[in-house]
Amino acid sequence: MRRAGWAAAAAVVGWYVFALAILHPLADAPVVDSWLYGSAVRRFLRTGEIRFAGFTQAMPIAQVIYGVAWSRAFGANSASLEISVAALAVLCGVMFHALVIKCGASRWQALAATGLLICNPCFTFLSFSFMTEVPFLTMLVAAHLAFAKAEEPREILWLWIAAALAVIAFMIRPFGAIAIAGCAGAMLLYNYSARPPVARRWDRARWLKMMAPFGVALAVCAFLWIWLTVLGPKPWALQLDEKHFAYIFRVPLVSYIRAGVLNPALYLGMVLSPLATLQLTTPRRRRVAIGGAGIFAAALILMWIDNRLPVTPECSCFGGWRNVLILHGGSNRFSWDGDWQYAFLALASFGVAGFIAAFAEIFGTLPRAAAAIVIAAIIYWAATIPLWFYNDRYYLVMVPAGAIVLALAPLPRSRMVKAAGLAMTLAMGLMSLGGTYAYQRGMAVILATRNELEREGVPRSAIDAGYALNGEDLYRYPKHGIESMKLEAGIPMITSDKAAEYTIANEPIPGTEVVQRLKWPGLFGLGHRYFYLVKQRAAAGNGINPPSAPTAAAPPQHN
Repeated sequence: MRRAGWAAAAAVVGWYVFALAILHPLADAPVVDSWLYGSAVRRFLRTGEIRFAGFTQAMPIAQVIYGVAWSRAFGANSASLEISVAALAVLCGVMFHALVIKCGASRWQALAATGLLICNPCFTFLSFSFMTEVPFLTMLVAAHLAFAKAEEPREILWLWIAAALAVIAFMIRPFGAIAIAGCAGAMLLYNYSARPPVARRWDRARWLKMMAPFGVALAVCAFLWIWLTVLGPKPWALQLDEKHFAYIFRVPLVSYIRAGVLNPALYLGMVLSPLATLQLTTPRRRRVAIGGAGIFAAALILMWIDNRLPVTPECSCFGGWRNVLILHGGSNRFSWDGDWQYAFLALASFGVAGFIAAFAEIFGTLPRAAAAIVIAAIIYWAATIPLWFYNDRYYLVMVPAGAIVLALAPLPRSRMVKAAGLAMTLAMGLMSLGGTYAYQRGMAVILATRNELEREGVPRSAIDAGYALNGEDLYRYPKHGIESMKLEAGIPMITSDKAAEYTIANEPIPGTEVVQRLKWPGLFGLGHRYFYLVKQRAAAGNGINPPSAPTAAAPPQHN
């Protein structure tokens, strides 16, 4: 098994070496919300203060500390911080493989399950960002791996380690508490004893000793939560609208079922399909086929009845789609185009059916360590529904649990089945890399355009370069308080919907004239698409020359 572990580690490292070779050079720019966390790292290096934007209630203290340590050795620019998360992604993949093996999976299914995680489009894309998802998953997997290793004679020590890692996960994202709930829930289910009363008392004492680390961890998380959110300053959005969470009860139940249940289920079915659809090769094929057809039909009916909410999953961090570059002009929401939506919907539907069949098959023999991560995923899913956390950034947290279930479900030992599973996983990984490549090259064009405008004399405050760059360049971090919010007014796509004098947009904006049409790689890195540099018509004749058009291969610029 040690040889298999080293081989899997080499495969994970090799995948990321290959990815870096494809993606080089990384654009030195934040990805979506990562400007919040990267700026916090750089602010700490300057002032020793951990502080986030006033309109957020972010809590990734552990990530900032990690970023500071990394930056002191390798630099604090965006590209360096992205590499720091790629290193965590490698660690996450290696630990996840060890966890799957510890749960009892065969070697090839453990390797395929690891591939489902690291080749996931969202995981791949966010591995090259300073967002919180990959660091959070790394700590979550580490906590569950420590729990899986909690066996005699060092059972209690490993439980304390698992609890400590869960607290670190909580210090990245509050949902780290699900690891505590998952481990505690698994111990409740797997430590019941039907022995005589005297023996039961002994088991109860031992069980309390085992639960103590997680009780302490829960208390620490509660203290951190109160300190950071109750005693600390509230986000301005909550100060202005303290009844914000009351909106949860104003949404029709059918909307929650549609967007909060069917949508993430289809997402999981899609990204787990390389293993889930292999259930069609087992004696369970009839149930999978009927179930997949039924889910597909139900989704189609919902699409025809009401298309105001998507049935197909929203992939807001899928690098090949336009909406990951959050720019003015047009919709930044994800949508399937043309007939492809039906192909992906069918794949997702049969993936869901395959997963359900696999889970039903192993339910009675699920080991304690696997049960812990499944329980955590179920709790997490339930919590995301009323909070409207509906896209792949949030669904990603449930992927490890789904991959473990599929790794444990029996499959034929045929070489053809193994080759098909690994080939489909590799295909998803290449698609994910193509999307991430498209994003990096598109952001390089935006950086070059912004820099050229500044060289032509346009002030940065007059350039709307998209959400991520606007936040990194223009946010001023005033003191907390509603009055301070006035200092943040007018930042395009951060605190204002108004486009700037010069705007890099998804499409031409009414009331503006097109200065340049910019080209960047298309979906999955194939072909190309366009976005536009536009300026307000009122700004014509101001003496500023339009910048020369950068190419899609323009080198990234340092901020």
